[in-house]
Amino acid sequence: MNDFFKQIKIVLLKKPFDFSGRASKKEYWSFWFFTQLTSLILLIVSLRAKPLVIFFIIYILILLIPSLAVTVRRLHDVNKSSLWLIGFGPFVLIAYMSIFLLSLIAPGNQTSAQMDIFQILLIMTYIFGIFATALWYCFPIFMFLVQEGDQEENRFGPNE
Repeated sequence: MNDFFKQIKIVLLKKPFDFSGRASKKEYWSFWFFTQLTSLILLIVSLRAKPLVIFFIIYILILLIPSLAVTVRRLHDVNKSSLWLIGFGPFVLIAYMSIFLLSLIAPGNQTSAQMDIFQILLIMTYIFGIFATALWYCFPIFMFLVQEGDQEENRFGPNE
């Protein structure tokens, strides 16, 4: 457990803006688990008390740069360029735009409380499209993140 918090300390306090070098598999996945767990807790709390949503948004924004930095360093550990992440940007934009469009056709914004079949199909198409596209793109990235890092020095530096 002590090693778990040591890995999180490295990402958040020692290297939050460091996009060079390498990050071990343990460092990356410890930080990922920590961010998912804390985000879930904050999301549940903020959904119960609506004014606290701003804290959840601020928390996500604070973790954005360290998350990108540790992901880039993890890719470097398996001798992959951070350019692999550039393709992810349009998918994130599409996901946020889809959520915005879905909010426009939400039942609360409609004159009638019932959704028609067209709205249901539109929502299902968006959800399936986002999921399929993200899965198709993210699978290679996921495979890089779970594989063992290079044991010896690579073009991104020595094994730490």
